Amino acid sequence: MTYQTIFFKDANKFLEHTLDELARDETRNNLMLGLALRLREDPHAYTEQDPLMAIVSDEGGRISALVIMTPPFPMVVHSEPLNEVALVSLAEALIGTGWQLSGVNGESDASDAFAKIWKERTGQDIRLHKTLRAYELKEVNALVFPQGEMRVAKEEDAQKAADMLRAMQDELQLQESSTATLEGAKKSIRLKRTFFWVVDDEVVSITIAVRPQIKGICISGVYTPPQFRRRGYARALVSEVSNEMLIRGYALTNLFTDLSNPTSNKIYQEIGYYPVCDYHQYEFL
Repeated sequence: MTYQTIFFKDANKFLEHTLDELARDETRNNLMLGLALRLREDPHAYTEQDPLMAIVSDEGGRISALVIMTPPFPMVVHSEPLNEVALVSLAEALIGTGWQLSGVNGESDASDAFAKIWKERTGQDIRLHKTLRAYELKEVNALVFPQGEMRVAKEEDAQKAADMLRAMQDELQLQESSTATLEGAKKSIRLKRTFFWVVDDEVVSITIAVRPQIKGICISGVYTPPQFRRRGYARALVSEVSNEMLIRGYALTNLFTDLSNPTSNKIYQEIGYYPVCDYHQYEFL
């Protein structure tokens, strides 16, 4: 069996080939699906560099792998069921066209396989950077909340939101993201997707809704400053925001957790999130 890799410059064209596959399980594919739908609106939504979008298909046109990347972020890979021969073909096509990868992210079996193949083909060292779990929610459990209430961020809150998201980015040593910039915060607020937990008019926690899919939307940017932790604010906020998204008409919400943080995995399940799959994010050194 031989495979060919087809590259796309237009997210619309990429989605023509991949939307049915990605939408079959939105939470499992929420990262790639959300990125592609956003790039359809704006090809440079995440970075000034051109994105990478590609599929790998066999002689009969059946798709065996697909990837998307917004440099300098890691490439997101999908291959379900796993097809390592197709991933080898993909790696060779990427090398042949001069693409530079900072890493790979995706469901664990595909990400593990591609990282190993990339190391074999390029000689680059690889390092497992994060093990993540994708969760889905369709109904929010009843919880007892701490003091305070959820508030949708207003235009005048943009600097506060940007500062809190930047603090999270710095604390967790995340790659710089446009969501943590003032312009990014303003945009999220205009879309009414930035939320605070507020106690006595003081903002004590933040979260944002990002990457709308077909039926769902992703909850991200959950951050509570150190002085306000261990009071249940983040759990209450994510619960209320998840419910707000369902009220707005989304059939489901999803999110990622870092498996090295057992606390967050526990509280999200208390809210009503259930695990769907694990992602492995590799760095290419």
